[in-house]
Amino acid sequence: MINFSNLKPSHFPYVSLVLLLLFLLFLVLSEMSPYRDHLLNQYAINTAAYWQVIQQQPIETVRLITALFLHGNILHWVINNSVFLLLAFAIERVIGWQKFLAVFLLSGVVGNLFACYFLQEQDNLLLGASGAVSGLIGLWLVLFPQKKINFILPIGLYLQKTSMPIAVVIILWLIIQIILQFQPNPSYDIAWISHIMGFTTGFLLAWFVK
Repeated sequence: MINFSNLKPSHFPYVSLVLLLLFLLFLVLSEMSPYRDHLLNQYAINTAAYWQVIQQQPIETVRLITALFLHGNILHWVINNSVFLLLAFAIERVIGWQKFLAVFLLSGVVGNLFACYFLQEQDNLLLGASGAVSGLIGLWLVLFPQKKINFILPIGLYLQKTSMPIAVVIILWLIIQIILQFQPNPSYDIAWISHIMGFTTGFLLAWFVK
């Protein structure tokens, strides 16, 4: 649990709410309707062919954004949206919807571009908001470096309430992403490079929007 008590919100998070509803809509359409294959064909990215496709049809660059709203399965959706919920509404309240949306989309696009580059030799389907959400993590690190996360630590028969700077959690998470991306035989079921570059984009943009 993160303590938001000393935040001074000045903007209602309209965009965060709309994005969350869009994520939910695409989840319903892909998991509970017969349109899943159509959605993947129209809006996801095939990494093996993407660079050739956008050279022939530049309009296909829009997939760098549309792919953010699709997810591989419900677990994928839950993980991304849990982090989104934790960060997005608080961030938008502080910096406003224009800056928030710009960072979110640019982080997602940059993350997808790097994933397409690293995965172009493999026939992968790139989708999910992980790069954009990672950008929010980088943005959060700059905006709220002193924030702490509260949790319960079991010590023997006792439960001790304690806290840890969320910056420590974020740095540990980033180190794990880098290790997984550059391991000798990386698994590309998850586009780790998208997380890394999305985070980097959000972190850098944060200095201009804070």
